[in-house]
Parts: sequence; structure tokens; C-alpha cells
Amino acid sequence: MSRLLRPRREAGRRTARRRRPATAAAFAATALVLGLVPASVGHAADQPGPGDQTSGSGRTSGGAPSQADIDRVMDEVRDELAESSEAMVRAAADLRLADSALPGAQATADHARQLLAQARRRADAAARARGTAQVRLMLSSQTAEESAAHVAEQRAEIGRLARAAYQGGGSMGDMSMLLEARSPADFAERLVSLQTIVNSQRSMLDDLVDVQESFGSQTEDLEAVRDQLAAADARAQRELAAVTELEARARAAEDQVGRLVAAREAALAAAKAAQAEEDAAHARRDSVSSELSAELAARARAEAGPGGGRDGSTVPARAGTLTWPVRGRISSPFGMRVHPITGVYKLHTGTDLSAACGTPIRAARDGVVVAAGWNSAYGWRTVVSHGAVDGVLLTTTYNHQTRLGTTVGAKVGTGQVIGTVGSTGYSTGCHLHFELYVNASLVDPEPWLPAH
Repeated sequence: MSRLLRPRREAGRRTARRRRPATAAAFAATALVLGLVPASVGHAADQPGPGDQTSGSGRTSGGAPSQADIDRVMDEVRDELAESSEAMVRAAADLRLADSALPGAQATADHARQLLAQARRRADAAARARGTAQVRLMLSSQTAEESAAHVAEQRAEIGRLARAAYQGGGSMGDMSMLLEARSPADFAERLVSLQTIVNSQRSMLDDLVDVQESFGSQTEDLEAVRDQLAAADARAQRELAAVTELEARARAAEDQVGRLVAAREAALAAAKAAQAEEDAAHARRDSVSSELSAELAARARAEAGPGGGRDGSTVPARAGTLTWPVRGRISSPFGMRVHPITGVYKLHTGTDLSAACGTPIRAARDGVVVAAGWNSAYGWRTVVSHGAVDGVLLTTTYNHQTRLGTTVGAKVGTGQVIGTVGSTGYSTGCHLHFELYVNASLVDPEPWLPAH
């Protein structure tokens, strides 16, 4: 038997290195460092920012991801990158969280800037209104002061006339002035002078009344202008406070965008750093698969006759030929997929069945164990040959086990426990990576299984 199909044992049967799966707490801690989750509880912020709207996922637009969001992203990334390094999975999850939050954060920042611009325009209008009110108050105060001075002058003049009349004996003095006339012409002249004085006094009194009435009206106007200034001042203060608050909110929203952009750049940098390890591990895995394919090609020709030379990918699947090795959710099906960060298009060579570590793994069909041991890419691994079935050689592999339950050369029956689910080798969580070779070709095992 070739080197690949001999037991893979090491001195002292060293314990397999297990990659610790990224937990929700680990990703929540990463999100905390990036400023995505409040440090207190790790849930989405309860206080929406300007323009925030709650989405169906529990995230507020532009806000922090909820724990449900983090768990969902972790599950998605773990399913997509089940055969990747822990560093790559963490980078992919961080990138997806940042990409998910960034549009909302940018929308929130844009909305905050719009509200701030509107508030600044209102504050400018309020400041102009206050300035106008101040000018009106100044002019009204000046007019009122001038009217007050005029009233004082009129009162002083009337006071002088009153004193003069009192000192001159009042109306009797006026009569004596007429009686002292020396001729009719002098009398007429004195009468005209007296009438002029009386008319002047009456006019002065009328002017005083008018001035006092005008002053009272101006005083009322002045109070109204003062009230208008007080209202304009209060409005200006409110608008200024609103601008100050919105400036702070806009800065916070822009800071959030900056943190998300930085988080995205950091995730891409981490992915780039992890890519070397990823490439090396994939190369090791591909080498193992290629070596196994070459040896299975030789076995197929020897055991399956003419059909052993067929391309296994062209052989029609028959449902029920195999049984499910583990009853669990299909977390990652067989097929080509695009890496979420690198964009590399690669084949996922088996069907990943999600199950708790320690779950029994059962042989999918009667067969013989042709390999059982440690592999750096696949962890603890079992390879079972089921011999020629309908003219082609069928071989199944069971990867990332916690421990093996059989040995090379052992005959196993359908449903017999041959190991337990684990996360050894190149794995990011407890699951079984189940592969099927038809002759020497890797094919999708699901169509060969009963309906799930």
C-alpha cells in the first residue's frame, strides 16, 4: 500500500492541534475595539442619531451592530470560510460588519450635516432679526428722549407764563393795561397785544397736550420694540444652542464614519496578512487531495474494471447509495465559491455538516478503512473505500475529527461509528467536512445521499 494509505501516526500519538473557533465574545470584543458596540452591554445603541431609522435586522442606520447582527455575521462567515484560518475568518467578519454599518453611518452623517446647515441658516436669520430689533430700539429710544425733552421745554415755558401772570395780577393786570391807554389808537394797539398774548398762551397749551400725547404713544411703541427685541434675542439663543448641539452630533456621526472606514481598512490589512497562511494551507490541502486522487485512480482501474477509468464527475448520482454520516445542518455545500475578501474562485471539495464537537460520525456505507490519522490540513481524518459500486469506485473521507474511532484495515458497516465531530486541522468551528470520490474525482456527495 502506498505512503498516503498507510496509517498517519506520530510518536506518542501527539494531540492534534485545534484551532479555537472564533466565539461571539471574541467578535464582540473586536467590534468594541472598532467602536462598533457600546462597551456596557455590546448591543445596538438605543439613542438614534440624526436621521437614524431602525432596520429589520435590529441595527439602527449608522449605529452599532446588535449582538444578533454579530452572531449572524459570524455564522455566515464561518459557513463560507469553514476551511480557512481563524485570522481570515475574523478579518472577514470585521470587514462585513464595517461594510454593513458604513452606508447607514454615512447616511446619518449626511443627514446631520443637512440639519446643521438648516440650523445655521435659521440662526443667521434670527441674528439678523435681533440686529433689526436692536436698531429699532435705538431709534425709538432716541425719538422718545427727544419727545421727553420737548415736553419738558413746553412745561417750563408754561410755567414761566403762569408765574408772569401771577406776578402781574392775572386778568386784572391785563385790564389795567388797557385802561392805561392814552388814546384810542393806543388802546387798540394794547388790545391787539393782549389778544396775541392770550392766543400764544392757548397755542402753547395745545402744543403741550399734543406733545404729551405723542410722547405717550412713543413710550408704548418703545415698550413694544423692547418686547420684540427680547423675543428676537430668545430665538437667537435657541437657534445658537441648536447649532451647537447639531455640530456635536454631526462631528459624532462623521467620527463614526471615520471609525468604520478605519475598521474596514484594518480588516483588509488583516486579511492580507492572513493570506500567506491561507495560501500555504490550501496548497497543503490541495496536495493531499491530488495525492489521494492519483492513488484512487490506480485502485479504480484495478477494482472497478473498465468503469474505473471514467471521469467520476460524469457518473450520474444515485440517491440513497450513501447514508448521512452526521445528522446536522449543511453549513457549506460542495461547489465553487468566491472568497468574500480575496475574491478568489475556488472549489469547496465537500459538504460541511454542522454539528457539536463530539457528535458521533458514522460510516456512509460498508467499506474498508484505507487511511486514518493526522493531516495538517484536514486534522484527524478517516478515508473509507466502499469498493466498486455500479462499475465505479466510491471512496469517502471524514475530516476535522476530534478523535478517530477506527484503524487502517478495519472493515466498517453502514452507520458504524468511526470517529467524532471536531474542529482540528484547517477549521474554524465544529463540523464534519465530508467528501466523496467517484473513481479519482471529487464530486458533490449530497445527490448520493437520501433526502436530508
